[in-house]
Amino acid sequence: MNIREKKTYSGKSFEPEFYAVTIDGRRYTRGTKKRLSRAAQKQLNDENARKKLRRLLDTNFDESGYYCTFTYRDDEMPLTYEDVKKDVNNFLKRLRRSRKNAGLKNLKYIYAIECTVSKRTGQSRFHLHIVMNGGLQRQQIKSLWGKGDIKKVEELQPDEHGFERLANYLCKEWTNELLPQNRKRYTPSRNLKQPKTPPPKDGVFSARYLERLCKQRINDADFWERRYKGYRFIDAEAVYNEDYGTWHLSLFMRKKE
Repeated sequence: MNIREKKTYSGKSFEPEFYAVTIDGRRYTRGTKKRLSRAAQKQLNDENARKKLRRLLDTNFDESGYYCTFTYRDDEMPLTYEDVKKDVNNFLKRLRRSRKNAGLKNLKYIYAIECTVSKRTGQSRFHLHIVMNGGLQRQQIKSLWGKGDIKKVEELQPDEHGFERLANYLCKEWTNELLPQNRKRYTPSRNLKQPKTPPPKDGVFSARYLERLCKQRINDADFWERRYKGYRFIDAEAVYNEDYGTWHLSLFMRKKE
């Protein structure tokens, strides 16, 4: 049994993790030998989706970007999800054109479409949530939506966990009969950069030493900041797999200013 060290860099976020692999390099699963229940598998899928989106946000956006929420006036509310998609695509075209005319870099975005039922009218109401890179003025972005009602454009504000809270919100499963069941949780632009994951290293230390780290050093900020210079320790999680007798240690750190 070898212990593997894997590193993921997502903008200012840095996530080292340690886990056991077999002699031929196969990973021991974090789950059990038994097949996960449907609920447990769904929970794991949701967790992975939120992590993937948070890493994508951390890699591509910072305080110079915007988080926007748009919706419609009651008398202009679309009747179908497909109609909303058309409005969003036209909105993105207007944003791209405005950025090009202003000599700005290409538009980068991630958006999600929400549909909730109004307590006031009982009507299903569509909302657009979109994260985009900065450059355009806030009022200009609002005017380019052009549909009225809610037009909120806010500067992005990552915290010590990066864009975790935003990722969790965008990954919510909104349930409404007007939302297709097989739709994507969110839609990213094609020009987004992916997090960097260098080739992992095997044999960094023994399984016994990993166990000691999980039990004694998991929250030792000084220890981890000495190991990974230039990064600030935020938190860590250790999971023990009883079936395989192995530990999985995940750290979350942020680049020091």
